[in-house]
Amino acid sequence: KKAVILDGPFELVPSRRYSVDLMSFRVDLIEEISVGLFAYFGPYVVQISALFLGYGSEDEVSLIIPGVNFLTMESISMLPPKCDGVLLVAWGESDDAYEKKSSWSEVKKYFHGMKLVLNQYEELAE
Repeated sequence: KKAVILDGPFELVPSRRYSVDLMSFRVDLIEEISVGLFAYFGPYVVQISALFLGYGSEDEVSLIIPGVNFLTMESISMLPPKCDGVLLVAWGESDDAYEKKSSWSEVKKYFHGMKLVLNQYEELAE
């Protein structure tokens, strides 16, 4: 199993709190991989949402829409306190139906950007 960063990291102001209102990405070809949104704070990384994507093609894939995180089924997707940033990661086998060993650069070639809408809701007391 291998992983690749598809988009990011995107830096955030750690003294502010954020929730994710929307997270989607555009992709031309989907292989049997998982894609997830991760947040980091200091030396720690946490998974915010993820989906397993089977074979086929999709125009836009949503991990979080207003009111639903498809991983946790929670209505609010909070980023951890003192969050420094977020990134989109793909992981899995990355097998190609024709070649059985496609590279992660091929996966990145079909990726066309992430839409991320964050809600800043308060500042942390120092």
